[in-house]
Amino acid sequence: MRLLMTESWITAPIALTAIGIAANFMPLVVIASLIFGLSLAARIWTRLSLERVSAGRILESTRIFIGESVPIELTVHNNKNLPAPWIEIRETLPSGMVSDKKTSPGGPGKRILRRTTSLSPNEHIRWDVSLTGEERGFFRIGPTVAKSGDLFGFFQRETVLEHTNTNIVVYPAVYEIGQLGLDSSRPFGDLRGGNPIFEDPVLVSGVREYLPSDNLRRIDWQATARSGELKSRIYEPSRSQALIVALNIPTFRQWQGSDRVLLERGVSAAASVAYWASSTKLAIGLIANGAFPEADRTIRIGAGNGPEQISQILEALAAVQNFTTGELATELENPRHPLPIGSTIVVVAAVMPPALSLTLNKLRKKGHLVNVLRTSLPDWDPEGFETLENIPLIEVADRMDILMSGGAEIINQASPIDDLSGQTVHISESNEE
Repeated sequence: MRLLMTESWITAPIALTAIGIAANFMPLVVIASLIFGLSLAARIWTRLSLERVSAGRILESTRIFIGESVPIELTVHNNKNLPAPWIEIRETLPSGMVSDKKTSPGGPGKRILRRTTSLSPNEHIRWDVSLTGEERGFFRIGPTVAKSGDLFGFFQRETVLEHTNTNIVVYPAVYEIGQLGLDSSRPFGDLRGGNPIFEDPVLVSGVREYLPSDNLRRIDWQATARSGELKSRIYEPSRSQALIVALNIPTFRQWQGSDRVLLERGVSAAASVAYWASSTKLAIGLIANGAFPEADRTIRIGAGNGPEQISQILEALAAVQNFTTGELATELENPRHPLPIGSTIVVVAAVMPPALSLTLNKLRKKGHLVNVLRTSLPDWDPEGFETLENIPLIEVADRMDILMSGGAEIINQASPIDDLSGQTVHISESNEE
C-alpha cells in the first residue's frame, strides 16, 4: 500500500479527474481532488517531519576498563513548531560492548538500538543506555538515523542526524606486577639510570655549527635549511631511568593466522608492566609492531613520565590487532627513533624470531638492560633460534592464564589514569542523505 501511494499519488488523481470529466461525473472529480489534496499534504508533512530535528549524546566517560560500564544519555530534539506524529530513532552501538537495552544485529561489528515515539512542537526526549566493556578495543557509537513520515504512514523519509560519532576505548586487563610472578619491588633487577657522560639522542636542547667529526644523523636539516649552513643538534645528557615495553604481536613463527589467547596474554602483560613502571615514576615508552586504528603507522610512544603517558600507552595497547607492520627487531633498531641511552627494555613475546634475539643481544651489549617475558607455553623452536645471551627469560604464560580466567582482580579504580569523563557530543541538525 505504501509503495502504491508513493508511485501513484499524482497519477491516480489525474486519471480519476480525467475519467470524471469525460463521464460528466462530478463526484469522481471531487474525490480525485480530495485524494490529491491529502496526498500533497502528507507529502509536504513528510518532507518537513525531520527538518530541524537534531540528536546528541552525553557520555560520563570515553575511557573504561574491562568490566566497567559507561552510562550514555541519548537525546532527540524537535526544534520547530510542527509535530512529528511518529519518529523512529536508530542508534548504532558496537557489538563488542554489551548494552542493557534490547538491540538487534546491524551489520559487522554493530548492534542497533531502536526507539519509536512522537515529538510535539519544540519537544525533546531522552533515553538512557549503558554499555559494558567485555573486551579491550576501540569502539564507535553512531551514526544516529531517524525515520519519520506522515500521519498515515503513506510516505516516509530517512536521514542521518549528523553529529560526531563517539569512540570509547576499553583498556586491556591490567594486573599488579607481583601477580605475574615478578618481584613487585625489583621485577627486572636493578634498573639502570641514564649516564650523564652519554648524550641522549631523544632529548634535543638546541643546535650548533656542524663539525667534521659529527655523524650525519646528528645534522638538523630543518635548521640547516633555515640558516643556509650545516647545523648539528645538541643533545642533553642522559640522566633519567627509562623503561621501554616492546610487544611482539605475532603468535606463530610462520603466518598461520593468530592465536587470540596468546595475543591477549601479551597485551595484558605489556599493559601490566607499563602500569607498574608508571606507578614507580619511571619514564615509560612503548613499541609494538602493529598499527594505530585507521592509520598505517607503527605503534610507538616515546619514553616519558607525564601525567597522560600511561593513558596513551594503554590506549595504544587497546588498539592492538593481529595485523603487524613489520618485524619488532627492525623497530627496535630504527635509527630514526633511537632508544634512550641505558634504558631498560622489556620484551613481551609469544615467539622469538632469530632476528629479534640477535637484536636483543646487540642492545644488551650496548648497555641496555633487557628482559623477556614469554607468554607461550611450548619452548621456542630451536631451529634458527639464537640464544639470548645473559638476558633473563621470564615465563608468565601459566600465571596469565590464571589471571585472565578470573583468578585475580583487574586494576581499574586504583589506576593513575586521567579519566576523560563527561564528554558531551555537540548537537547538530539533521542532514538528509
